[in-house]
Amino acid sequence: TPYTVKVICDSLNIRKTPNWNDADLAGVIRGGGVYTIVAETMLGSTKFGKLKSGAGWISLGSKYVKKLS
Repeated sequence: TPYTVKVICDSLNIRKTPNWNDADLAGVIRGGGVYTIVAETMLGSTKFGKLKSGAGWISLGSKYVKKLS
């Protein structure tokens, strides 16, 4: 079920796949905003969410985003 998150940090990396490889960087979210998450996956203890826009995956850590609905 899709849900929305608010970005609460200054910049949040968007990744092509849910991993920490810097070569996989697809972009950066700056200045917050609200985004729709359509899928989730875990990498170790970190949960990643897939953006509805298709831009890629973001970390769903509590220091980066706040779940809205």
